[in-house]
Amino acid sequence: MAAYGCPAGHRLQSKIASGGLLGAVTGFAAKNCNICKRGITGGTQRFSCKICNFHLCQSCFARAVSDGGFEDPASRRAPSRPTGSAPSLQPGASAAGVRECRWGAACPNHEPEHRHKFQHPPKGSGVTSSMKRACTFGTKCYRKNPEHLESFVHPGDRSYRIGLVLFEDGQTPEFESLWQLFQFHNQEESGHLSRDEFAEALRSCQILSGKSLDRSLSQAWAEAGGAINGSVNFRRFTAWSQMLCIDLPLGLDVAGAQQFCRFNFISEDKRCSCTGFQPVKDSQLCVCGHKQSAHRSEFAERSLSKFVEDSRQAHWVADKTGLVQIEDESVLQRLQQLLTATHKQSDNWTRDRGCKLHGVNGCAAACAFRNRVPVPSRYTLVVAYRNQNDNLWQKYNLARTAVKEECLRPCEVKCEQKTTRTGEFIFEGETPDASINEWYLFHGTSSKAAFGICSSNFRLSLAGSGATWKDAGTSKGTPLYGYGVYFSERITKADEYTSAVPLDDLHLPTSDSEEEHYTTLVCRVVGGRTNLVTGNEIEVEKLRKDVFHGAYHSVFGDREVTLGKPYREIVVYDKDQ
Repeated sequence: MAAYGCPAGHRLQSKIASGGLLGAVTGFAAKNCNICKRGITGGTQRFSCKICNFHLCQSCFARAVSDGGFEDPASRRAPSRPTGSAPSLQPGASAAGVRECRWGAACPNHEPEHRHKFQHPPKGSGVTSSMKRACTFGTKCYRKNPEHLESFVHPGDRSYRIGLVLFEDGQTPEFESLWQLFQFHNQEESGHLSRDEFAEALRSCQILSGKSLDRSLSQAWAEAGGAINGSVNFRRFTAWSQMLCIDLPLGLDVAGAQQFCRFNFISEDKRCSCTGFQPVKDSQLCVCGHKQSAHRSEFAERSLSKFVEDSRQAHWVADKTGLVQIEDESVLQRLQQLLTATHKQSDNWTRDRGCKLHGVNGCAAACAFRNRVPVPSRYTLVVAYRNQNDNLWQKYNLARTAVKEECLRPCEVKCEQKTTRTGEFIFEGETPDASINEWYLFHGTSSKAAFGICSSNFRLSLAGSGATWKDAGTSKGTPLYGYGVYFSERITKADEYTSAVPLDDLHLPTSDSEEEHYTTLVCRVVGGRTNLVTGNEIEVEKLRKDVFHGAYHSVFGDREVTLGKPYREIVVYDKDQ
């Protein structure tokens, strides 16, 4: 049997994919096929080159072999083709054996080392109708005629993005903000940079800093959280960019802010006097003659440190951090109303609540259904704490601002507002932004886990380890919508995942009563463009990919109407949300 090679010519090794530590149990895909980009799930055959981190699923391998798309590496050492015949090419390889650049004609990297290492199409070839050339004047462009604006793109335009914009030799991308820098490299507009996209962003950062960076791609990827999370969102990207001393404003605006024109006249060394974008009919321009991308408010011009400073909550108790007991009777009253209004009185049991005889996950589902743990008839608030964690709030606020910016731009997936049963309640601080599906939601857990979450955020690695239904002998179950952070609009659902607070817990009020108490979190969550799931056909891996490589920000599981299920659930896969 012939041994087939990767694009670099190394032999591909066949093995049964394990899917990593969880693969055998959950079918989790630890690696993606380099051709179809789908996850190679545990238990299926894959063909891999460890040297190049190149992997093929069984289907793509068979298709490539049948199409003559791969060659035996041994044939490179002893070519036997007739004189004048064309060699068999591997995917991503040229006739000279040099790999093609994944960005093709739209590659912005003109450094000699990169051009020597990767093949690029000649000028004019490989250019699709969706590609446009970058204006050589960039942010200083003064041309206003429609023909120019239609033919060329400028910094800040939606199509000013790697893979869509073509640069002349020696021309490099321009960025006026960290948001533009991030969006330029986020080819799929998903809000998350893949490792390949991050590699290009690292190169741009090196150009911006004007010096060689003393870190490898692997080091930078780990610093930005990519190694742990599998991608880098805007919040983590901005924090990482500060380590490189990239001196750019954030570029994120706020609704209703006055957007001044930032265009600078080179000849007069002064800025345009326009104080707000006023579009000309049937044009991309403002009445001042400049594009909308040139108009930004003072908020968008803030640095990360100024953004953090402005994010501080006025209603927080001064000089206190961490969990601070709420003593405002009006807030406590509204929290009690929330518990009462979101309690479901009937059709309210699921197997996650457990069996009276064997507890949670202690028996077969049939036994649990016959011996259901009773559902509480009511919920009474005993004590409430506000989590005054500056670090977590700033991370959330930045992620929320980025989600809002993404929801405002044109997209085939609309940001449709979803109402929840918690939506009518406002407690303190700013009102949740319904336009981007920002809600107060419940997350039930133990008191120990709740304190950990309030201190250092959610840990996605623990998803499925709580009360999620598990097969006998396993420590983890597969959550319905995959591994993410799950929230409920009803206290009755969240209560299924709580456990009794130890009687000696210092957060409980002093009492001689031995009555059991339980913990739940009321979280502010931003769902953005949420993927509505109403049926039983749930493709777990696709839901995650639609968030990390697509237009969605969350999943809204609503099977109440179509399937008669008792509860709706909301899932985010990015803990900063």
